[in-house]
Amino acid sequence: MGEHTKALGYHMEALEMWKNFYNDGHPSVATSLNNIGSIYKAMGEHTKALGYHMEALEMWKNFYNDGHPSVATSLNNIGGIYMAAFTAIYYAMQWVSTRRHWGTTWRHSK
Repeated sequence: MGEHTKALGYHMEALEMWKNFYNDGHPSVATSLNNIGSIYKAMGEHTKALGYHMEALEMWKNFYNDGHPSVATSLNNIGGIYMAAFTAIYYAMQWVSTRRHWGTTWRHSK
């Protein structure tokens, strides 16, 4: 987790530099937003990741047309976040279900 935090700091710094150099709608700003979203996804912070990827997607769409590869990359990243979040929820529900079953079995075995 420490390396993710370090990487996040560098990407945040780059984002601010890009924003100061270009306007908010420049592809370099969108790239930084995309990178930050990827780090948050790796850290398991899906809500934050989704926000950064959605912002990048809107910038790509405004700068390029909908068929541009950068738009496709953003859509792919957003889909990956939903998959990761769903998987985390699925396994959490499985764990809760298993714990309930064990608790019920244990109480009945007394």
